[in-house]
Amino acid sequence: MTPPRPLELTPAQQAAAAKVACGASRAGTITLLCGPRGVGKSLVLEAVAAGLARGGRSTAIGRPTAGTDPAGDRSPRADVVLVDDAHLAAGPVLADLLDRCRCGSAVVLAGQGRLLTLVARDSRIEEAVALRAVIRPCTAAESAAIIRRTARSARFDDPATATIHEIAAAIPAAIRRLVELADVVAESRAGRQITAADVEAIHRRLSPLAA
Repeated sequence: MTPPRPLELTPAQQAAAAKVACGASRAGTITLLCGPRGVGKSLVLEAVAAGLARGGRSTAIGRPTAGTDPAGDRSPRADVVLVDDAHLAAGPVLADLLDRCRCGSAVVLAGQGRLLTLVARDSRIEEAVALRAVIRPCTAAESAAIIRRTARSARFDDPATATIHEIAAAIPAAIRRLVELADVVAESRAGRQITAADVEAIHRRLSPLAA
């Protein structure tokens, strides 16, 4: 069996993972991980969970569903509970997570900007927050590195790389999506070259699909 590929994190994701791991080491506290959609919050949670497991700590990862515990069965309790898409959590779910926190679990809540609003609405949860981590969008150099790692056959000149960075708003998931579609286009070309105009044309095709 082929071993799984190691998680490839951008420098911004690595920094966020280090901060979240630090927060997760504090039993009875909550750590927040925020960032826009596609910036890599799920990837960071996976990396943190893997690191905690190597250190012998039990983890539970889940997503909030109205009225249910996102970490699944409450017994036995995990050392660290990591909740993705926590900005979708309803009040009862957050209350349950606060209960876990009070019973000694470290809790990590990852989500988009609305998560901060949800936390601010409940002073009990806000008081339990020990650390806040934010994943920033990629720099131009980081976007170029993602493009190089993602591309299978397409060749991108500097203007094409810069256009991907701009159109994707420096969000890793959006960058990868554009590159994957560019690979399909490049396969029909002898030189496999992708230009800035090609990237813009691919984006125009994506826009109706996204709508």
